[in-house]
Amino acid sequence: MSNTLRLRDDRQQTLVCEILKEVSLDGLTYALVMPMWPSVQILGWEEDTAGSADDSVADADGSLVEPDSEEVTAVLPVAQAMLEELNLKLNLSAFTMTVEGNLPKPQEDDVVEIVNEAGDVDEFQLLATFFHQSRQYGLFSPRDPLLFFAVVPRNGEPHVLPPDTPDDLLARLQDRLLDLAQ
Repeated sequence: MSNTLRLRDDRQQTLVCEILKEVSLDGLTYALVMPMWPSVQILGWEEDTAGSADDSVADADGSLVEPDSEEVTAVLPVAQAMLEELNLKLNLSAFTMTVEGNLPKPQEDDVVEIVNEAGDVDEFQLLATFFHQSRQYGLFSPRDPLLFFAVVPRNGEPHVLPPDTPDDLLARLQDRLLDLAQ
């Protein structure tokens, strides 16, 4: 399917998405969408006090943490330069950062498992590591694509399904939209 839509966040940044599937429920159109470009996340290593003193390599001696927005802003120029070396362009898109270009084929050493807040394990491809002010950071792209539910009004701009969506509607959307085999 080659249909796309543009989502906008409250900061007026946009994210161009491919429409994977659409469904009409209760007079509204909903869509399952995926960003056109892979998403990327900047994570920093937090040294484990029991770990080794050698922080020049990414290893299990520290835990990965998401930097605050000020820290991300400070490291963005270095992150952009690292991605440019891979012929990738970093975009500060709505809802997520994305990279334009073809991700390098992952090597076994580049695949990292990260436990998310819900306790589930997600696989990421480590694209690059870099240092900023003596702290090591990594640029990670999820192996599974980022998916959003969007509301596609007849008149007006499409938008991400709001967090206060009733559970019964969310369950119906999941049933109808997440079955990609149909």
